[in-house]
Amino acid sequence: MRVSVELDERRLKEVQLRLGQFSKKAPNAISNALNRAMNNVNTNIKKEIRKEYHIKVGDINATLTKMRASKGSLSAAVKSKGHLIGLDKFKISPKTINPKRKSLVSIAVKKSGGKKVKGAFVADANGAKMFMRLNKDRLPIRRLFGPSVPQMLGNQEIRDYVEAEGKETFERRLDHEINRLLDAGRS
Repeated sequence: MRVSVELDERRLKEVQLRLGQFSKKAPNAISNALNRAMNNVNTNIKKEIRKEYHIKVGDINATLTKMRASKGSLSAAVKSKGHLIGLDKFKISPKTINPKRKSLVSIAVKKSGGKKVKGAFVADANGAKMFMRLNKDRLPIRRLFGPSVPQMLGNQEIRDYVEAEGKETFERRLDHEINRLLDAGRS
């Protein structure tokens, strides 16, 4: 999943016209504004996913990569690449390992609800993890997984909000960078 702020040739010409005699500094102003917007996008991705899902920031952060803009490359993006996340990383109750437990394990991936899962149990396999038996026998078992961070980011509400905030930040920062360059030129 990729979130980016696009810039076209028309916008570059517009910035160059606003800068006037400092038009050669346009790529600097644009790249600074793009990088600030991508920082905002990165922060909002973490914030919005955590509003909707029971997940830690570190688990989200591990999947995010920022591509920064430069004078020569006027594009910036935040990419999310990752695999399914074990249910043990979400909200489960009880989290302790107890082979004699008869009560059902409760699992909540989204903050809007959770449910009790029949047959799920917590076992120690390099740390507490959620498993389920495939049949009545003791083995085989399979690990239970929730969505990946790119799937969470694919939620349309989250994606729309993050992109809108990124574009707004870009516009605000671009105005700031242009004004900063013009003020520096006057003094």
